[in-house]
Amino acid sequence: MKTFNPFDILVNPENGKKLQQTDSYLEESGNKFPVSDRLVNFLSKVSHKNFETDKAASFRWDNSIRLETDKGFVSHQIDDFLKRYGFKNLDAFKDFLKNKKKIVEVGAGEGRLVDWYLEYSTAIIYALEISDSVYYLKEKYKDNNRVIVLKADALYPPFLSESIDLVSADQCIHHTDYPGEIFNALASKLDKAHGSFLLSVYAEKSIVREQLDTIIRDSISKLPHEKIKEIAGSFTEIGRLLSETKVEVEVPKEFTMFGALAGEKMSLQRFVYYALFKCFYNPDFTLEKSQEFSHDWYCYPICNKVSVEEATDWFIRNGLSINYIDANMSNVNIRGSYHP
Repeated sequence: MKTFNPFDILVNPENGKKLQQTDSYLEESGNKFPVSDRLVNFLSKVSHKNFETDKAASFRWDNSIRLETDKGFVSHQIDDFLKRYGFKNLDAFKDFLKNKKKIVEVGAGEGRLVDWYLEYSTAIIYALEISDSVYYLKEKYKDNNRVIVLKADALYPPFLSESIDLVSADQCIHHTDYPGEIFNALASKLDKAHGSFLLSVYAEKSIVREQLDTIIRDSISKLPHEKIKEIAGSFTEIGRLLSETKVEVEVPKEFTMFGALAGEKMSLQRFVYYALFKCFYNPDFTLEKSQEFSHDWYCYPICNKVSVEEATDWFIRNGLSINYIDANMSNVNIRGSYHP
């Protein structure tokens, strides 16, 4: 039996034509895409519309506090991931992955989800990332022949149609002006017999929070990234101080300008966080890691919010059945597939 070559399903993102592999390129009709070890740079030739997102993500991941080996942080993150997509436990997630042979992780960042797909499946993982974090990923997985790193724009995913078993787009495609178009492009690469899609996008929040977020983002996203990081750090400090007050807030039901918060009871920090602006703080993380989450929210010049109805429509119009929805005050999370 012929061994599967993970490069065989890669195509020229401009025209969808199959690529031939040489020592240092994937090429087609004179179009050459550099290959270095297991990193393919599709953006060496293909221009993309997400230059500002690229710059923001490159800074964000280059300055990330690496906690991939911190058991407490990883446990917190994977528990949140399982809940997001309706997996009762880790065994249920493993069962979901058991027949997945080719997985695309979109917006791979520093490889947090790539690590889980490697550990809990036997699949080939295509780590698709628009930013220069691909060079970190290349080094991180240099000795793992199950990971292919792709510097590419998710609007033009470089795969044969119907060649992928799972697309994972977790909290990334909302940082573009056309998340719905990206979803369509990615869905077209799924195997129609058993392909699955995991999607997490930012949810619409209260009118007040949305307006303040826009003001803050427009004011600081074009500043030097070190300055954005400093400002975002001060937001986290506000979150820490609010957390330490131990004050509860009950939002009057008639305060409809706060959306789903109306009539709810929560801590003062949670109220400010959900109703006014993102002052992320988690006492289980280091202060620096909490500051990184605040920076992540405001450093991207584009941050589209998606309603449950809009995200659901993306699945339906692409013929995907919806297996699970989790819509909360932060994200819209959907697991769908081409099978019941």
